[in-house]
Amino acid sequence: MIPAVYFLYTPMHFHREIAVFIVLVAMITDALDGYLARMLHQISNLGKIIDPLADKIGVGIVVVMLTFYGDIPLWFTIVVLSRDIIIFLAGLYIKTKTGIILQSMMSGKIAVATLAFTIVLAMLKYPFFEKLYEGLIVVTVLLLGVSLSVYTKRFFITLQRNKTRV
Repeated sequence: MIPAVYFLYTPMHFHREIAVFIVLVAMITDALDGYLARMLHQISNLGKIIDPLADKIGVGIVVVMLTFYGDIPLWFTIVVLSRDIIIFLAGLYIKTKTGIILQSMMSGKIAVATLAFTIVLAMLKYPFFEKLYEGLIVVTVLLLGVSLSVYTKRFFITLQRNKTRV
């Protein structure tokens, strides 16, 4: 994501479009990597940790930079980062207490995909996308909230089922 941030704020022709292209390539290759890992049964505990963590760090960097330059509101960045930190810390707690490494859930993947499109529209900053962008921010926040509640439920269910180990 660092190259995307570089191009986003380097004054040149089509700098925002180049940054969006980099983000889209990163999204596609990340999705392809996950798909191939599942299809080829190459899912590892390390991969369950590193892949979502890398995604969270990458998204966090881009969202913070977009906020810093006024392209995304601060409240939205706080929502995104808070959710990611909560899910990460809860996963770390589960791993420490039970030895279980939880995989990403579909609700989280949908929320993050919607977040990615919100980020893309914020990066492009095209006036004719403004209403779509504003609506997408609301939808993204709602989906992030839904996914956080699903992850929270799984957190407590996992602890309950494994309380003999806690």
